[in-house]
Amino acid sequence: MHLVLSFVAGGNACAVCGGQAGVIPLCGACEKRCFAEPPCGEGERCSVCGKTLISERGVCMRCRRECLLVHTDAVFPLYSYRLWNSVLLFRWKIQGERALSPFFAVRAASALKKLPERCVVVPVPPRPGKIRKKGWDQIEELCRFLEYRYGYDVCRLLERRTADEQKQLGREARLESIGKIYALKSGKKLKKELKRFGGKVPKNLCIVDDLFTTGVTIESCAAVLKSAGAEKVSAVTLFIAD
Repeated sequence: MHLVLSFVAGGNACAVCGGQAGVIPLCGACEKRCFAEPPCGEGERCSVCGKTLISERGVCMRCRRECLLVHTDAVFPLYSYRLWNSVLLFRWKIQGERALSPFFAVRAASALKKLPERCVVVPVPPRPGKIRKKGWDQIEELCRFLEYRYGYDVCRLLERRTADEQKQLGREARLESIGKIYALKSGKKLKKELKRFGGKVPKNLCIVDDLFTTGVTIESCAAVLKSAGAEKVSAVTLFIAD
């Protein structure tokens, strides 16, 4: 319905320049200028969290002070969470502009293609009841595009234990939540997910999420996957709060 209304109204306003756009809130010129290549893929990046380095070398200062990502082998964020990027994520995730799903999916697929080894995608699971309440989850939809349009194996190994929103928590509370929020599926659900992989957890996994902030979500998921038998766990995120 939103797509139909956007056509009737003459399209969306571009989130970057304010000009006329189509079904996604980006005009063609701004899409080419701002999203042709992920800015976070340019230059040297932190070997731990993936943040673009400015004056540091190898590892950013935050990861030097406090290396949170113990079980995560590498993080590959696509874009900085600033200006119009934060607007686009809000419109996709909160306002439910699902026309942005294939837009983000093609860029996530490009990032996955550049990884040293082909991996099995693991989506960060939604809060319990979210899909029933809202009708969709942005990460699940993103991974469906990765699976059915771009041919990536997706293994939904994880489940979320609590319905509390991470964004409501401060840094210390988030750190304390490691090991408490995410868990491996059990019983028939786990057996069903692993059937295509010979009944075993794949060795090389890549977590997919929308936003990297403190790194707690990625690290929590990676810790569970490593304990389940994965040998290498990387992550691709659309944005990083740097």
